[in-house]
Amino acid sequence: MVKKIDDLSIDHIGWRLWDAAAIWKDRFAAEMIAAGHNWYAEARSSVVPYIGPDGTRQSEIVARMGLSKQAVQQLVVDLEKAEIVRRESDPHDGRGKIVRFTDKGLTAVRDSAKAKRRVEAELREQLGDADFKRLYELLIRIGSEAEHHP
Repeated sequence: MVKKIDDLSIDHIGWRLWDAAAIWKDRFAAEMIAAGHNWYAEARSSVVPYIGPDGTRQSEIVARMGLSKQAVQQLVVDLEKAEIVRRESDPHDGRGKIVRFTDKGLTAVRDSAKAKRRVEAELREQLGDADFKRLYELLIRIGSEAEHHP
């Protein structure tokens, strides 16, 4: 269960967004565990959204995650040991590595799409269609504004 942020007598949208994201993540992780991917409840799963369908350079994952090279390296090694990903030499840079999903990893990616739809359906039921649609539109708007004003 999500630990609610302690009452600091400062209620603002940041806390609300943080809580909502944590609730979504917990529900998603529960769906993935139910699908047999127990590792999705662990820190190493945080790398998965940064790996593209054709693989992603490990240095790009580092940059996008905002973590140290060593931290990302450990998460990738953990996923590699679990046979979720594999690392290959970058054909354009002999020192670089490309992180790619294995068949087991691709199965998890497919299952994650189903899990996301189930969590989304729960939220749509909780909020109602109109409010869900409005929330979705507002989140898109916030995201697109952030891209223009980093």
